[in-house]
Amino acid sequence: MFAALHNAFDPALFWEYRVALLTGLLQNIIIFVESAVLAILLAFVVGIASLSRHGAVRWTAIAYAEFFRNTPEYVLLVWVYFVLPLIIGTALGTKVKLSPHVAAVIGLGVAYSGFLSETVRAGLRSVSYGQTESALSLGMSGFTALRRIVLPQAVRRMLPEAVNQLVSLFKSTTIVSLIAVQDIMYQVSMISVAEMRPVPLYTGAALLYCVVVILATQLFQRLTERWRRRGWA
Repeated sequence: MFAALHNAFDPALFWEYRVALLTGLLQNIIIFVESAVLAILLAFVVGIASLSRHGAVRWTAIAYAEFFRNTPEYVLLVWVYFVLPLIIGTALGTKVKLSPHVAAVIGLGVAYSGFLSETVRAGLRSVSYGQTESALSLGMSGFTALRRIVLPQAVRRMLPEAVNQLVSLFKSTTIVSLIAVQDIMYQVSMISVAEMRPVPLYTGAALLYCVVVILATQLFQRLTERWRRRGWA
């Protein structure tokens, strides 16, 4: 019995396939970085637009944020991978195919842009409008006032929540194997089928993810706290 338990939990199997598993983890990290950049860019556009004085722009931005905040990431991944190429192909009159990697970046990027846009909007609203009025009265344009007065203060205030959202985004990269991205979970699944010993592999993957998330969270928090103390965002 003890021999069977030791065989099931033996970490040597995880170590034996370490190259393939770490290569898969690298795929998760790359997808996280790319989707985070996309999400942040979209979030700033949507967050700023949601405070527009033009009703059509404001309500379009709010609808965008609500839609992507309330749509499960898995549904978005499947839709982007299978449905979006059909729509684009029909519009262009040609066959279009997205790679699993590109579909994962787009799906996770737009999903978390909805969450991050609310963080951006809350950060912008936390800055007194009187400061913008003062900047405009001094001859600054609206864009200059936003860039030099509002955004530096807003970004400092939104950093803690943004870090939490980015940590959640990294955790969500675990589902990209569902559209055949060869990440760490994909590698674990393939090796488990071959070895018929899923316990050490899935346990090792869980522990590895936990370590990466904890280290990344601590690093982000240290950097953001330092930036906030220095008054730079």
